[in-house]
This record gives sequence, C-alpha cells and structure tokens, in this order.
Amino acid sequence: MQIQQKPKQQQQQKPGICEGFRLFVVHSYVRGIFAISSLFIVELAIVDYTMKGYAVQHFSSLYPCTSTMSCWDPTSTHNNGLSKQASEAMTSFFGTFGQITNLLTFGMSLLGTSAIIRTLGLRTTILIFPTICLIVVTIILLKPSLYLLFGAMILLKALSYALNNPTKEILYQPTNIDVKFKAKSWIDMFGARVSKAMGGFVTNLINGSIHDLVVYGSVVGMVVSSYLIYNAYDMGMKYDEYISAGYVVGDDGGGGNNDDDDDTAAVVVQVLGDDEHDENDENENDDENGLLSTTTTSSIQMARLVEKT
Repeated sequence: MQIQQKPKQQQQQKPGICEGFRLFVVHSYVRGIFAISSLFIVELAIVDYTMKGYAVQHFSSLYPCTSTMSCWDPTSTHNNGLSKQASEAMTSFFGTFGQITNLLTFGMSLLGTSAIIRTLGLRTTILIFPTICLIVVTIILLKPSLYLLFGAMILLKALSYALNNPTKEILYQPTNIDVKFKAKSWIDMFGARVSKAMGGFVTNLINGSIHDLVVYGSVVGMVVSSYLIYNAYDMGMKYDEYISAGYVVGDDGGGGNNDDDDDTAAVVVQVLGDDEHDENDENENDDENGLLSTTTTSSIQMARLVEKT
C-alpha cells in the first residue's frame, strides 16, 4: 500500500529582531502606545536624580564630614564624600522610600485601579497620570524640597505601576496578534531603556547646581507631560473609535507609512453606516410592498362583493 505524502506547507517567514520596530514605524497607534508606556520615564529619571541630589545635600549638612573621618581629603579644604552617619541615614531614607512606594502601589492596584477605570472609562482614566505628572513637576519648580521630591516620586511611581500600566495594556485590545506580541515586546524591551537614557542625557547636559537641575529639569518635565496629555487624549479617542468600528490595527497589511489609521477606521465606520442605511431602505421597501399587496387584495375582495350584489 502506497502512502500518499501531503504537500509541504509553505514555511512561515520568521520575524526578524526589527519586526517590532517596523510595526512601531508603520502604525501611529503603536507609536502612541509607546509614548504612554515609556516617555514618562524621562520625567521620573529627572525627578529621581534631583531627589538624590537633595538627599546628598541634606544628609551631608546634617552629618558633616570632619577632618578626623576617612571621607576627608587631606589635600583639600573640603570633604569629598559622605560621613558614615550620612551614608546610613541615606540608606534608611531610600529604604523607607521603596517600602512606601510598594505598599501604596499594592493598595491602589488592589482597591482603586479597576474601580477608577469602570467609573471614569478609559478615555478619562488615561488622562489622569500625565495630568498629575504636570501638576507635580510644576509644584517642584515652584517650591522644591527634599521631602516634596520624596512624596512626588512615591506618588508618580505608584501611579505609573497601578494606573498607567493597566490602561496601557487595555490599549492593545484593537490590535492584531503581531502588534500584541512583536511590537509590545519591542516597546517593553527598548522603550524604558531609551527613556532612561534620555533622562540621563538631560541631567548630564544640565550638570550644574541643584537649582539649575530643578529649573531646567522641571521645564523638560512640563514639556513631556504636556505632550503626554495631548497623546493620551488622542489615544483615548482612537481607542473608542476603533472599538466601535471594529477596526483592528495591523490587519491592513502594514504596507507603507500607515499614518492614516484614522482614515481607515473612518472608512470602516462609513461602510458600517452605509450597510445599516441599506438595510433600513430594504425594510422600508418591504413595508411598502406589503402595504401595496394588502391594498390590492382588499380591492379585489370589494369588487367580488359588488358583483354578487
């Protein structure tokens, strides 16, 4: 008995390491998700660096390095490091910072995140985090202090984990499997690192006094926050439009620079509207035909009655 061999299936092309980047370039919706996922890290890096600068300044003045300590430089008239007491105080300070941040994040994730999204909807919820970022950075610019920066970092980090990340994940709903896996992997892998590098570049570029870092760093943070507010508003509108239209980002083949995702979705909405209009017209025609048939039948019956009489 001969066994018939099945035709060999065409092997699927394996995606390259730049496939996620290609989807990022092609689709404006994916670029919007990238901004929400990563750009706020630029602000966090600047605020975090500023807080550490204030902490060094605060604890070094609280526990100064004297000439009898190992931190003292005998060739200079000033100290080059922190005293042992200052180092221990800073370690305790940042340990407390981490504990409070984790506890607040856990509490918000457990009790507040889903309730906020259900109550306000995604379009409004997605605006909360960048708006708070703008408010916090503005307050830091007006009245900077160590414990203000301490509270600001706790709030921003907790909100980024408990509110910004869940809303970012919801934005992937109107996308195809390529965007959900390839583009998302690229964003998660490179987005945070690129944003941290940008924040480090800004702090190194300023590289002056703490006052200069507060002023120029806050200006950069305000610009980034303002853009994120605009982007969040735009992404919320696109999300609602795509969900209502049934449009899936990435199912159009990805040919060319697809900045017209909105136009494609609008075409889908128009087609659905035309289909609904045609269906309504057909129903109206059916009603008219039914009425005409009923009228004709009634006329025939009346004529027969007249003939009988």
